[in-house]
Amino acid sequence: MFGMAGALTGRRVLITGASSGIGAAVADAVVAAGGRVALVARSADALAEQADRLGDAAIAAPADVTEPADLAAAIEQAAERLGGLDAVVCSAGIVRTGGVLASSPDDWQAMFDVNVLGVLNTVHGAVERLRSADLADVIVVSSMSGRRRTSVALGFYAASKFAVHVLSDTLREELAPEGVRVTVISPGFVNTPIFDGVPDDETRATYQQAVATQGLDPAAVAANVVHALAQPAGVDLVEIAMLSTDQR
Repeated sequence: MFGMAGALTGRRVLITGASSGIGAAVADAVVAAGGRVALVARSADALAEQADRLGDAAIAAPADVTEPADLAAAIEQAAERLGGLDAVVCSAGIVRTGGVLASSPDDWQAMFDVNVLGVLNTVHGAVERLRSADLADVIVVSSMSGRRRTSVALGFYAASKFAVHVLSDTLREELAPEGVRVTVISPGFVNTPIFDGVPDDETRATYQQAVATQGLDPAAVAANVVHALAQPAGVDLVEIAMLSTDQR
């Protein structure tokens, strides 16, 4: 999309949430741009299929981003196999719908564990590898919901994404002296299965219809991840915020 063939040659990129949706699209785009990838998600079978499809440029590193010790071990093993790490793309995320009063503490905990702590666990597990790279990036896939609350039903999800934005700003300031860049990607609706697990039939159908008819193609988000990774040394794209022209 951006004419980035070869732009990531030699780069070694670890991607969380890589078994589907945006994460899977990012893996495709990084490999197409000449990079190599380590794929992280909970499903070992799905990752194995993804790695087989991408060939020698990809390895599977099954792990749960909510389990810091296991994740750190998977990151280190992946770095050893790739000969280092130049970047991490934090794209694991979940949504639970319902306003604050209509949702449960379990819902709140699940969203913060994956959407917020999952980012921090990933960065903590990879930071020493990133510090030793010539050019290093942390890419955090957030949401337009982290810039503005859109509805009561997505209010707590938005709160988790607002937290991601603040923490990314903090990480950027902490890591900048060491040459590690931090970029937030903030898409609106994206045509992924993120709403497939919503238990209420009507709510699930509403959001599935919205992302199917108004959502960005995950490949468009992935192209912007590659665009950020391909910036020359000394340039940090702070945030890329994007919407489909069809989103209302």
